[in-house]
Amino acid sequence: MPVPERRWRDLVSRGEVPLLLVRHGQTAYNQQRRFVGRTDIPLDEDGLHQARRLGERLTGLPRAALYSSPLLRARQTAAALGSPVVVTGLEELDQGELEGLHGQEAFQRYPAFFERWAADPADVRVPGGETLRECQARSLAALADLAHRHEPQLPVVVVAHQMVLASVVLHAVGLPLRFLRLVKQGNTALNLLGWHPARGLRVYRLNDTGHLDN
Repeated sequence: MPVPERRWRDLVSRGEVPLLLVRHGQTAYNQQRRFVGRTDIPLDEDGLHQARRLGERLTGLPRAALYSSPLLRARQTAAALGSPVVVTGLEELDQGELEGLHGQEAFQRYPAFFERWAADPADVRVPGGETLRECQARSLAALADLAHRHEPQLPVVVVAHQMVLASVVLHAVGLPLRFLRLVKQGNTALNLLGWHPARGLRVYRLNDTGHLDN
């Protein structure tokens, strides 16, 4: 089902810029359960299919703009919707030395890191990478910059990544980053948020993958 026009029109009536935040489609690393952050891999066949289904769902949706993370998997997903403007600051969490590792292999190599991450991931630095709080800060800054460019009119579509979107949602609902595991983001999931210059972000729809049901 398409994103209901009434829903984002309600945001506009309250002076909010509708932000339709989308996670990219599936990659081979997602399927193989490898860590992937800045590794610039493409969508796999399933991911390309997911992107097409997303494009079909959003056909006819009016929008003010289409933006994408610079990483290939996000750009390919956005390309199913149109010609995106690439925005730095929306890249996935830098996974550093974990990049490309299977989960069990990573846990065996860096047990102390994962113990600290499980307790509270906010300020634990990924070996050779960044912290989740750093990822959240740059992502929020990038989204605020985009939102400032637009009036409360048509939806602004942004294609990004799991950690980016989860950390943004946590900020919007006022929860600390230790609640990261509560925010699920399926491949090509849709999230509808509203942005107001005084009130900030609000969440209206979360992890909607209805276009993949059939």
